Order: sequence, then C-alpha cells, then structure tokens
Amino acid sequence: MKPSYILGIDAAKHKVRAVLWRRDDERYLLEKDLPVSAAGRRELLARLQAEVKEPERLLVLIEATGVLHLPWAAALSKAGYAVAVINPLMARRLSTVENSIRQNKTDPLDARGLCALGALHGEKLLTHYRFRLKPEQFALQRLVTVRQALRNALTNCKKTYQSVLELSFPELGALLEVDGAGIRELLGKAPTPAAIARVRLSTLEKNWMLRPKAARLKALAADSIADREFSAASAPALQAILAAVGAMEARLRQLDQQIETLARQGIDLKTKALVESIPGFGPTTAAKVLAYLPGELLRSGPNRKVAARLQAFMGNDPRLKESGQWKGQTKMSKRGVEPLRTAFFQAAFSASHSDPELKVFYQRKRAQGKCHHVALSHLMRILTRRMTAVLRSGHPYQSNLNLALQNAA
Repeated sequence: MKPSYILGIDAAKHKVRAVLWRRDDERYLLEKDLPVSAAGRRELLARLQAEVKEPERLLVLIEATGVLHLPWAAALSKAGYAVAVINPLMARRLSTVENSIRQNKTDPLDARGLCALGALHGEKLLTHYRFRLKPEQFALQRLVTVRQALRNALTNCKKTYQSVLELSFPELGALLEVDGAGIRELLGKAPTPAAIARVRLSTLEKNWMLRPKAARLKALAADSIADREFSAASAPALQAILAAVGAMEARLRQLDQQIETLARQGIDLKTKALVESIPGFGPTTAAKVLAYLPGELLRSGPNRKVAARLQAFMGNDPRLKESGQWKGQTKMSKRGVEPLRTAFFQAAFSASHSDPELKVFYQRKRAQGKCHHVALSHLMRILTRRMTAVLRSGHPYQSNLNLALQNAA
C-alpha cells in the first residue's frame, strides 16, 4: 500500500528542513526549518501526531548526510514511523520540471524533492533502504571508522619517518627494511649514523633482526654520506616520530581487540565464521564487512544479481562513460560505503597472495596490462560473489563448489 503522507527531511549541522506532503490532495502540510535540538525534535513529532493519525500511513525519507541524519532517523523510527535513508545522489536524479534545467540546490528544494521521490518510489525505497536501529552494529561501525582514521594517521607518520631518515641516514634504506622493528628499536636509542657506529658489534648482534647485517650496518654508519650536524639536528625529530609510530601501532592492536570483542557481541558468530572461511578475510576484516553489510541486500534475487547489488552498495561497480562512438575509460564508481569497499580491497590484496586460484587470476590480469589496483578490483568482484554464495547458502567456502574464475565484466 502506498503511503498517504510523505515527510522529506534535509538534515544539516544546525538545522533541518522538514516538508510534510499529503497524497490525497497533493498538498504540503508542513514546510519549516527546525533547530537541531531536543526542542526541534519534540516540535516535529508533535506536528506529525497532529497531522497523521495513523503512523503506518507515513513514510519518512531522509538524505544520508554523514552522521547528521542519524538522530532524526532514530527518533522517527522509535516513534513508529517507517524511515528510509537514501543516498543524496538518488534524490538529485529526480528534479522537478521547474528545476530540471537550472538544478538549483537549497534545503527547501531538497526536502520537496524527497517528497516527490517518495511519492513515486516510496515502497521500493523502503524495501531496500529502511532504517533499522542496531546499537551494537553502530558501535562497531564507529570503532571501525576510528581505526581507519588512526591507520591513515599512522601511514602519514611513517612517511614522515622515512623523510627524516633520508636526511639523517640516507643509505640505510638500501641495506635494511627501515620499517622493521629491529632497526626502529636501534634508531630510538642511536638516532644518528655516528651513534650507531659507536655501538659495539656484539650489541648489534643481540638483536636477531639485525644480526645478519650487523657488521655491514656498523661499517655503513661509520662511513655515511650524511652530514653530522644535519643528522644530530634531526635526531630529536626522528626519536619523536618513532615514538609516535610505536604508540599508534599499539593503539591499533588494542582497537583490533575491541573490534573483535564487539563483533562477538553484535554479530552472529556463525555468519562471521562463514565469512572467515573465504580466503582473504581474517577476523578483523570479517568484522568490518559485517558491520556495514545490510542483510536486506541478500534476501531476494539470484546470486549474480545480489552480488552486483552488493558491489554497487560498496561502490566497486564499474562507471561507464560512453556517448555515440566515443568510449571513455571505465573506472570504479566509488559511490558507496567506503569502509566496506576498503575491507574488500584489503581482503583482495590478502587473497592475491594466500589463495592459489586468485593468485593465478591476479597474475593473469597483470600480464594483460592491468595495473595493481585494477587487478585487485577484479578480485574484489570475485570475493563479492563468493561471499554472496556463502552467506545465502549457509555453507563454508569450498573452492570446488564456487564460481569459476572468469572475468565476466
């Protein structure tokens, strides 16, 4: 049954635009900016109770705006209204005739556009994008987001570390892996070539990670091209960045433990075990995937279509650019849930080394001239199909029962 009322909400940081539309007479009953506060929420709920006597007759459409839409979606859902959270791109695809050419963008126009979208496709949107409040899953999502931010900061810190090291000890990278725990421990105590040269060989050899190249390291440090004054001046910075890297790595390990704990509390362990049966997905990556994977996407249609739907949901679907005889470069759309896409990319990278079939497939794509990231995107598609088959069947992954490795796209 089509909803009799549509509420369109365009959320922003300090205010929301709410528009209530009635189907019977195609009339707008409410058009108002509300403050982002408890008073604004109470005012909206009171107005809805006055205008809509039966909550099941109202459909609420809200644009996903970072996390700004979540308090409103949760409040309306708890009040008994059906809420669908949609991508802003979907709302922009439907322009009124008056605004189709100029494509003006204002909060009132956006909220009205949501009402028009709900009037045409409300039932379908609710089927695919219904908001469901899951505190445990949300807690896991937030923790994954923090982990990703910390991981990005760690990557930047390591780049800074290598930049400082290029000035204080330029030759070191040619001899050792500078990100190794052994050399970082040594540099924390002896941050200059001169300081390393003064360390006894027997002391260097006590570190088993440095032992094979300890003699060469000591000789290289004694005859380094690095300027002594520059190296000494860079020593405090090198020690500071090494301390920061160590602290971030320790915090990441703690976050991984927290994610694993939350995953056990908020995710079905059988489902998690099914995902981990697929090569490439470890405990942390499986938890990330299930934190963002909506079960509604897996419920209807053949496996191939469900996998394509999931691929589009995470933004790993191809984006075509063609017009007449012109054909542009096909790229990954990246219009989807970024943490989910990142988790699949990490799984694809792992599977390209650990799974014999995918390793061969990856090498074949590279031999065809595909770059590393493009080859991994093909592996992501295969992993999406594998996961779809595993989760829908309820059986662990077995290579001889799954899809053949062929590039159908």
